[in-house]
Amino acid sequence: MRLFVPIILVVAAIGLFIVYVDPTYQSTKALSAQVDQYNSALDKSQELRQVRDQLLSKRNTFSADDVTKLSEVLPDNVDTIRLIIDINNIAARHNLTLSGVQLGDIGNGTQNAAAVGSGATGPVGSVSVGFSVTTSYDNMLAFLNDLEHSLRLIDVQKLGFSAAASDVTSYQFSISTYWLSQH
Repeated sequence: MRLFVPIILVVAAIGLFIVYVDPTYQSTKALSAQVDQYNSALDKSQELRQVRDQLLSKRNTFSADDVTKLSEVLPDNVDTIRLIIDINNIAARHNLTLSGVQLGDIGNGTQNAAAVGSGATGPVGSVSVGFSVTTSYDNMLAFLNDLEHSLRLIDVQKLGFSAAASDVTSYQFSISTYWLSQH
């Protein structure tokens, strides 16, 4: 009988370990791993906050005028009407009238613009616009120079012309402009 009680206690301890202690320990271990993942994510979020705060402090050093100019160079949306109005205003300074305005392909940012460089995908969308003006060669050069010096990023893709007997020639433009697409 003296050995019977210790054996029952050992068997009960082993049974209690198998039935209760080990499963509880395993679930606690799994919860501990999950807590480690959450702590790691929390650390990453704090690092990202610091980077965000640094970038915001850098952005706040820019003047409002510079931010406005930057948004004109590479806007964050495609506004073809505003683009055509801007080009028409440039043409009006040279007493030109746009004719045959055609809106071309609108890239959605899945293709990189030629101004960006590589052929990989990127955050830049593009739109092409075609139009014609009828004017003299010197006036067309002045118009093209103003297009070149406008704040809006514009690439002249094609320039065609059809000469007439007079000094006036019809010029056909095909241009591309770009914007930052939101992902």
